[in-house]
Amino acid sequence: MQYRTRAKVGPRLSLLPTLIMIVLALVVAGAIFVGFRVLFAPRPRISLGAPFDLVGRNRPLVVEVKDRTGLKSLRATVTQGDKEQVIVDETYDPPRNEAQIKWSPAQDPKIRLRDGPGKLTVTARNVSWGGFFKGRASTFSKSFTARLVPPRIEVLTRQHYVNQGGCDMVVYRVTPAETESGVVVGSAFFKGFPLPGAADPAVRFAIFALPYDVDPATPIRVRARDEAENESLVGFWVKVFPRTFRTREIEVDDAFLNKVVPEIMSQTPSLTDQGDLLKNFLAINRDLRKANNQAIADLAAKSRAEFLWKEPFLQLSNSQVEAAFADHRIYKYHGKEIDRQDHLGYDLATVARAPVAASNDGVTIMAQFFGIYGNTIVVDHGYGLLSLYGHLSAFNIKEEDRVKRAQTIAQSGETGLAGGDHLHFSMILHGTQVDAREWWDPHWIHDRIQAKLEEFGPAQQKSAEAAGNPQRPQRTGKARR
Repeated sequence: MQYRTRAKVGPRLSLLPTLIMIVLALVVAGAIFVGFRVLFAPRPRISLGAPFDLVGRNRPLVVEVKDRTGLKSLRATVTQGDKEQVIVDETYDPPRNEAQIKWSPAQDPKIRLRDGPGKLTVTARNVSWGGFFKGRASTFSKSFTARLVPPRIEVLTRQHYVNQGGCDMVVYRVTPAETESGVVVGSAFFKGFPLPGAADPAVRFAIFALPYDVDPATPIRVRARDEAENESLVGFWVKVFPRTFRTREIEVDDAFLNKVVPEIMSQTPSLTDQGDLLKNFLAINRDLRKANNQAIADLAAKSRAEFLWKEPFLQLSNSQVEAAFADHRIYKYHGKEIDRQDHLGYDLATVARAPVAASNDGVTIMAQFFGIYGNTIVVDHGYGLLSLYGHLSAFNIKEEDRVKRAQTIAQSGETGLAGGDHLHFSMILHGTQVDAREWWDPHWIHDRIQAKLEEFGPAQQKSAEAAGNPQRPQRTGKARR
C-alpha cells in the first residue's frame, strides 16, 4: 500500500502591494522631475526680430519671446530722460509659449518719442516656481537713438518734359545732405547724386525715365529716405508725352530655329534641353530674355558715380533702323502665334561685319556671350547710364577697358537671336531700358542735361559746354518731343 505525502506550500506573496509601491514610486519620481523642471525652468528667451539701434517713424520694433514652461506676463517700455512710456503690459491666462511685440512709433498716438537717445526695456515672466513661486523672469535692455523728423526736399528745376520711354533730369535739394534720394516712377527708382560743381553739398540731380510700359499718368516724385527709414515724397511739374509703340509680326521657321537655338543652348549652361527645337526657342525667348534683362538691370549697381562722357552719343555710322525701341513683337510658327515679347532697343544695319564704334566715352563692364544678345558689350557711362551692343561677331576690347567715343570696339554679326547681320543697340538707365534716339540728339542733351548742369553747377559748366552744341542754343521752355 502506497502513501502519498502532501508537498509543503510556503506563504503566498501578494502582487497588489508591490504594484502599488511601484506606482507610488513613479508618481513621486514624476512629481520630483516635474517640480524640478518647474522650479528650475530656464528663463524666457527674448530677442529682437529687427534692428532697433536707430528708430524712425516707420521703423517697427519687433520683439519675440519664447518659453517652454509658459509665459505669464510681458512688459515693454521706452525711456527717454526721466520719462518712461509703456508699449506693452500684458498677462496671459492661460500661459502661452510664444509672444510677439510689433510696435511702430508713427502708428501709436499714445506714445510720443522725441529725437535723441533712449532705452528699450522688455521684461518677460513665466509660470515656473522660480522667484519664490512668482515665476522666473528675463529682462532685455537696448539703447537706441530716435530720429523722427523726415528729410526735406526742395525741387529746384522748374520745367520737365518726358516722352514715354524717354528721360529727363531734375535738380533738387535734400536735407540732411547725406540722405539717400532719387526719383520714383511706379516700381522704378532712379538714384540721385550730388550735383558736380554745386556750392551747396545738399544739391542733388537725378536723371529719370518714364518706362515705356507704364501708364503715362503714373506719378513721378522725388523720394528721400534716411537711415531711420523716415521717408518724404515730393511731386514736381512734369509734362508727359504718351506714345503708342508699333506692333510687328515675326515669322519663325525651322531654318531660323536651327540657326539660333543650338548656339544659345551650347553657350548657356543654365538652360535645360527640352528635346524639342520649338520648346527650346520659347524657353530662350521668354525665360532667358527675362533673365538677361534682369542681369542688365543689375549691372547698374556697378556704374561709376561720375560723368564719363562729354559729347552726345553716336548712332552706328551710316546705319538703317530695322527695328525700333519698344516694338511689340508677335512671334508666329507655321502661321500660328506662339509668343509675344517687346524689343527693347534698336536694330541697326549697314554691311556685314561692319565696324561698331563706342557711342561715347566710358568703361567696359561686359564683353561676353550673353544669351539672346549673343556676343555682347556693355559700356558704363556713369551715374547709372549704360549702352549695350549685341549680336557681335568679334570683340576689340575686354572688360574694364576704357573706351573713347567713336573708337572701334567690335564688328557687327548675327549671334544670339539674330536672323541676319546687324547691331542691336540699347541704352539703359538704372536698369530701365530707354529710347536711345534722345541720347543721339545734341539738342535734347543740351536742353535736358547740360543746361541744368550749367544753371546749378557752375564748376561743371566747362565740361557741360563741351558736351553739347558749342553755340549753346537759347532755351525756349517749349517741349522737345
